[in-house]
Amino acid sequence: MKKSFVFAATILVGIVLNSQESDASNVTTPKGPGSYEMVNKSSASIAIPFKMHNGKPLMDVEINDAKAALMIDNGVLWDQVWLFGSPLVEKLQLSPIGESGIEGAGEGDPTMAYTSSNLTLKFQGISFFEQPVLVSPPAAGFSKMFPGTDGQLCNTFFRHFIVEFDFIQNEIILHKPAQFEYKGTGSILDMHVTESGTYSVPFTFKMQDGKTFNHRVDIDFGGIYAFKIALNNKHDIQLPKEAKSTFSYGAQGRAVEYSGKISSMKIGNYSFENPTVVFGDEKTSRIHPDNLGVIGLPIFMQFNIIFDYFNNKLYLEPNANYSTAIE
Repeated sequence: MKKSFVFAATILVGIVLNSQESDASNVTTPKGPGSYEMVNKSSASIAIPFKMHNGKPLMDVEINDAKAALMIDNGVLWDQVWLFGSPLVEKLQLSPIGESGIEGAGEGDPTMAYTSSNLTLKFQGISFFEQPVLVSPPAAGFSKMFPGTDGQLCNTFFRHFIVEFDFIQNEIILHKPAQFEYKGTGSILDMHVTESGTYSVPFTFKMQDGKTFNHRVDIDFGGIYAFKIALNNKHDIQLPKEAKSTFSYGAQGRAVEYSGKISSMKIGNYSFENPTVVFGDEKTSRIHPDNLGVIGLPIFMQFNIIFDYFNNKLYLEPNANYSTAIE
């Protein structure tokens, strides 16, 4: 069976599959792929270190007892661990189950890939079993696009746990949903899922001419820009005259974008003045047609951030990185 997956600028998004959780006490409505086991089974949470590598959170992991390094992403919650076609794939000797295609930004053709199953992922203090996988061939070039990484994962964490990122200590904290209680003082945002599979939160920004837009933006933890504004949709946002042409590379090659300044932008109770942003459209980013655009990792790194997909909430608290100026 052939399936199609969508890759957005720097993230993969795909088809979400139903699965079962082995530890029924952890989650009342299991959603994550496969099962997991914590070393300390009575613990309400677990912290796993990560490192920043080429601007991405990167985690050391053993995949079927082979050492690997995976990036974290959650632009859309999808089940498969995505392997880029690095030498790790040959070592794992995965058996293809079906064909798939990876579509995304750029003007080229979709990348062909295949699906497989039964990966075991071992992190510090926790293991995940029966994990499905999507494998893209070495010729697709993703391992060269993200040197030092073997792939990325998303649903393995985000569908099993409430997931907290601490960018000061460089830790991911996985909280069991049934035992989690938010006790912070930050902003609590409502996340909405769209029919395209993206999640959005409220957002406001003001152009240099004073025109203000107050609606929703997609969240893309793998996004390389603080904010990419969507052109050519119902909001009729106009490209500033002083905006400069730039480009990025996505799953289907080179994509043209534009860079420029806006007057301000605000998420929750937190504002950023005179930020540099990027302008794009549906060909250059994973943008839901009705939303203002996409916010990415440079904004998220300003906060201690918690993703709660069980209750569709996003928690934001400024950390030591927080500044009202984003370049």
